[in-house]
Amino acid sequence: MKESKKQIIECLHSIYNEDKKKLRTEAILFGEKEDDLGWHSTASLGLSIEELNTLETSVSSYQGEMPLDYKNFLKQTNGAYLFDLIHIAGLERNYKNLSYHEETHEPRYLNELVRLISLEKKGPTRLKDYYFFGESFINGTVFAFDKEEKVIEFKEGSLRKIREFNNLDALLEQVFKVGKEHYENRMFIDFS
Repeated sequence: MKESKKQIIECLHSIYNEDKKKLRTEAILFGEKEDDLGWHSTASLGLSIEELNTLETSVSSYQGEMPLDYKNFLKQTNGAYLFDLIHIAGLERNYKNLSYHEETHEPRYLNELVRLISLEKKGPTRLKDYYFFGESFINGTVFAFDKEEKVIEFKEGSLRKIREFNNLDALLEQVFKVGKEHYENRMFIDFS
């Protein structure tokens, strides 16, 4: 099953069923973990064309043109935290008076991710060749599109290439496969 070909949120609903919670910010939390360890996945309202243009403009001087696969993803959900495996960046919407719970489930901001990578000693060179969009805390890696829109996973810090996916759909298919298995077996990662 090609999870990424369907709407991301629709796929998450099919995995988690009623195990979800919607926040005032329109973020949806999926898969509540036992012992108050948080939630397994988070997705939110997709970006409008105007918001997408704002985001692209804000990082274009660093990263150039936004890849089409990433644009299509952001139209579905403004970033996402999927199965404790990957955190895909999105746009900061500047909501006011957020609770701590709501704030912690905001997307990783693309501007912050790009800024941190640019501070790495190899970052500025890499930013010319790759479009960075996500990270995996558990693996200590970052994800970027190359010029052909293949997705490359790099070791954080050294930016050494770990593996390659044909496109964003191929990466998401693998993430959903592993994440679904983790959820079904209640294999959650404890970050505390």
